[in-house]
Amino acid sequence: MELKKRALKVVESLLEDSVAEDFLVDCAKFITRANYRDAVEERSIAKMCGYPICPNKLGKMPTQQYKICTKTNRVYDMTERKCFCSNFCYKASKEFEVQISKTHLWRRPHASERSGEEVMLSETHLKEEDIDSPLTAQPEEHRSSSQCLAAGGT
Repeated sequence: MELKKRALKVVESLLEDSVAEDFLVDCAKFITRANYRDAVEERSIAKMCGYPICPNKLGKMPTQQYKICTKTNRVYDMTERKCFCSNFCYKASKEFEVQISKTHLWRRPHASERSGEEVMLSETHLKEEDIDSPLTAQPEEHRSSSQCLAAGGT
């Protein structure tokens, strides 16, 4: 839940008029691609170019949903393109979006967390007889509490 809250705060910061390039790059660690698309959409609703680095305002938006290119004889969906002031910003935004990790936020390593630290679970090694009869192989203090639980005690 904490990671989602942080991602929402990052998205909110991307809605500011001017976002520094290095800040945008740092934000990629804390958001998902969907979070970024939300920021792009919110910026366009506020009549700002969807690319957070761009300070331009959106002008008159075309009402058509599709554009036909006569040079290549292709039809393009303009829904996403309407969020940007230029083709350059659209392409730059898409390039940034694909660089955001697909890994879930909770699976990403974060600076605040320690990783790779070895944890000692037991000093004794597991033997074959431990698997066959686990109660007899346990140390005395563990055996009494386990037997008490198995007998229905608390």
